[in-house]
Amino acid sequence: MTDTREQAGEAAVQRWASLTESHSIREVALIADASNTEIDRLNARAQHLRAERGELGQHEVALPHQHYGLREGDLIAFTKQHRTPGEKRVENGARGQVTHVDEQALTVTLDGSERRVDLAGEDLGSLRLGYTQHVYRQQGATVDRSVVVTGGWQTSEESAYVQASRAREGTEWFLAREELGVEGLDERRVGKLAGKMRTSRAHTPSLAHPELADPEYGTGYRRPIAPSRSRLPGVLRTVNRIVNPPTKERTR
Repeated sequence: MTDTREQAGEAAVQRWASLTESHSIREVALIADASNTEIDRLNARAQHLRAERGELGQHEVALPHQHYGLREGDLIAFTKQHRTPGEKRVENGARGQVTHVDEQALTVTLDGSERRVDLAGEDLGSLRLGYTQHVYRQQGATVDRSVVVTGGWQTSEESAYVQASRAREGTEWFLAREELGVEGLDERRVGKLAGKMRTSRAHTPSLAHPELADPEYGTGYRRPIAPSRSRLPGVLRTVNRIVNPPTKERTR
């Protein structure tokens, strides 16, 4: 427990760095449930600590959209699809490691497939450091240890479940008092955190909405509709008639 969110993030990064001295760097997850700005800041701090330990190359390739660059040895994540002519596309969210840096270009080796991807110029805009991930980017991942910055307005039952279920050996939460109430003892703040972690923010899928009869097609034709709506907007109804013109069977 720290006073501010920024302090919580710094304490989390320091703990992550400590754990990566005794665990493989890929087996310690650094997770945040807030903004991309915070994730970029935590990534830059993690990179700095690795550089201080001599774990990264000396040459750096600048990224056009970030305040940091990439060095040989950095872990990265793709933030959008990347296409190389004649090769299978790299999906948004794919992760890997920088294995070669050459002036203003670099090579990334993808996790799992060991495929090598060369990037330069505008293509570098699809990369970010991959030490810190948003909580939902970690769904399905399993590691030895997790370090989590949480407790803000985005904390929910769903995000807490992901945070708590990634690690085999243990999860540590780093919290800011400013987000959990400025008065009272830390025990009360933990109680407030528990309340956030019991609050669901799950979205209702469209398939869960009931199907209502469409009067323009007769009682035999049905379409999904949200409970809060009674009709599709006129343009969508027109498109629907063109794509699915009414037939005698539909109006029977």
